[in-house]
Amino acid sequence: MSKKMNTLLASLAAVAAMAVALPAAAAPTGFAPIQGPQGFELSGLDSIAAVKADGRDEQVVVLKGRFTKQLTKEKFEFTDAKGDTIVCELDDDRDWSMIRKDALVEIRAEIDKDFMHMKLEVESARPLE
Repeated sequence: MSKKMNTLLASLAAVAAMAVALPAAAAPTGFAPIQGPQGFELSGLDSIAAVKADGRDEQVVVLKGRFTKQLTKEKFEFTDAKGDTIVCELDDDRDWSMIRKDALVEIRAEIDKDFMHMKLEVESARPLE
C-alpha cells in the first residue's frame, strides 16, 4: 500500500474511533427533576402604588386587596389596603367563582404595561377570608 493510502486509512480510523466514543461520552447518565432557582421572591412590589411606580411589563406580582367594581365583562377594579386601585383582567376561560365583591383576596398577576396604560392580568386568586 502506498503512503497516501496508509495516511488516509489512519485518518478514517481516527474519525471512526471519535464517532464511536463521542455519543457514549455525551449520553445522559440520568434524569433529575427540574427545579427552578431557590431563594428568590416573585417581586418586591407589594402595593398597587409600587406596581404603578416600578412595575415592568410582564413582571409577575402578588398583591392583597379586594375586587371592588366590575368595569367590563372581564375587567375589574382591584383596591389594596391603602386605597389605591388598578384595573385587573380576569380571563373568562377560567373559573373565578371563588371571587366575591369586596372580599379580601391574594392575586398573582402579570403586569401588562404600555406607554399609556397599565393593568394586571390575573393568573390566580386565593380568598383570604
